Amino acid sequence: MNTYRAKMRTRANWVSLAAVVMAIIFFVLTFYRDQLPTLPSFIKGFHQGAFLSFELLAVWFLSTYMRIRNKDEKLKQWHIAETDERTGLIIRNASTLAMAIIFSGLGMATIVAGFFSTTVFFSLMGALLFILVVFYVLWIYYAKKL
Repeated sequence: MNTYRAKMRTRANWVSLAAVVMAIIFFVLTFYRDQLPTLPSFIKGFHQGAFLSFELLAVWFLSTYMRIRNKDEKLKQWHIAETDERTGLIIRNASTLAMAIIFSGLGMATIVAGFFSTTVFFSLMGALLFILVVFYVLWIYYAKKL
């Protein structure tokens, strides 16, 4: 259980770091907002909602971890739930189908957007290329690892 406890501690450290970095970026950009381009109110609302959601999720994870870190029974339950083979298989199958749908949908949307707006076309193309690069890098990584 000590290895899982160390793994959870590492996760908590990464989540803490991400929450702090996100807060710094958000507050710096908010502080210098008058020097940035004017944004529509719905984008400002999206930024605030995304930031708040991310921070609340980080606080939830950290508080849950702090509550169970010294309780071996709870840690064991989390470890069993995390390493459950059936759940892993379900997630793997769902992820495979989701990636196929994402690739197809983004590809079709990119083609259609090319007829209407170059900005949207290049945005979708960038997203598609980013997802493809991440997918193939992970594919190569796991092909060598396994």
